[in-house]
Amino acid sequence: MFRLNTFSKISFAAIFSFLTFSANAQWRDVKANIDDQFAQSAYFNDLCFLNPDYGFAVGNGSTILMFDGMGWRKQHVPADAASAFFSISMNADTIGWVVGEGATFYQYNKQNNSWSLFKNVDIDKKDFDKKSKPIIDVRSVYTIDNTNAWAVSSGENIFHYEGKKWSRISVDGVSEQLYSITFNNNTGWAVGENGVILNYTDGKWKKFQSPTTNKLRSVHFENENLGFAVGDNATILKYENGIWIQMIVNIPSPESVKLRSVFTLSDKLAWAAGDKGLVLCYNGKEWTACKEKVTTGILTKIWFISAGTGWACGQNNFMNFEAAAIDEDMNIHNDAVETTPPIRQASVK
Repeated sequence: MFRLNTFSKISFAAIFSFLTFSANAQWRDVKANIDDQFAQSAYFNDLCFLNPDYGFAVGNGSTILMFDGMGWRKQHVPADAASAFFSISMNADTIGWVVGEGATFYQYNKQNNSWSLFKNVDIDKKDFDKKSKPIIDVRSVYTIDNTNAWAVSSGENIFHYEGKKWSRISVDGVSEQLYSITFNNNTGWAVGENGVILNYTDGKWKKFQSPTTNKLRSVHFENENLGFAVGDNATILKYENGIWIQMIVNIPSPESVKLRSVFTLSDKLAWAAGDKGLVLCYNGKEWTACKEKVTTGILTKIWFISAGTGWACGQNNFMNFEAAAIDEDMNIHNDAVETTPPIRQASVK
């Protein structure tokens, strides 16, 4: 059976040599066996996992896939579903939301393992063109529990779900498009155009000082005091001690690099991914790029189930990461990697 948590079964006592971490050494391409018609629109925008054998991915072509430990399987979606899904968020109780093109929200039904359009959304006439077509897209969603979820849109709006309706919230002084939202406990963050950063505390959103004017595409926090945001021109921001600081990234031609996703594991381990197959890893001191790329396509999302198990997705592909062992300092040991059975080809059925 295709299992992702191989590293957890390897005794640390058996690890007798430490290899200097090389980010690309553990990333492997996972091909999806899909038909030609589906492959033409198989551009994956987001993914998330609840455990190593239970995850979801969404993308263009009204695509929602579920991972069951053996492979990726198509999920049922309504025939008139949005042509593009941009974000998915699930919680431990398998309560989840998918958002996408045209201010659409889809809710997960655990009983029949399907998704349905949620229509009670606060939108008005200005959100539609002359042909009554929605002109805003919901770009990112975060599910807290079955009566609490948040989302951001291309129309500088924040949406909040409280059990019955998605209500719209405007933030004073904010006109920029928003691309990513995340929460940790009762603290929320959202980022977007012109380096805008919003912070949610004490039940209210407010603009937060940003050290950049570059577009920010993704934000993720490990705890309330540690997080990263990434964006265009290889921009990486780190939040610590109550402020955002811009980090130096030593890669060729950073002005042409778009980082599209970031995942924070600890103050000594974080990941980022973007265009042309670029994957970066943070070791607590600096960001290092993979020397050899698994793909040359766009990577839209990077997600880690644990420090030793992760996934990335993008243009017609998935990538899987496995490390043999992680020590208490978040160093990745690779001496058992060569003896680990190769990852099987993941099928889409």
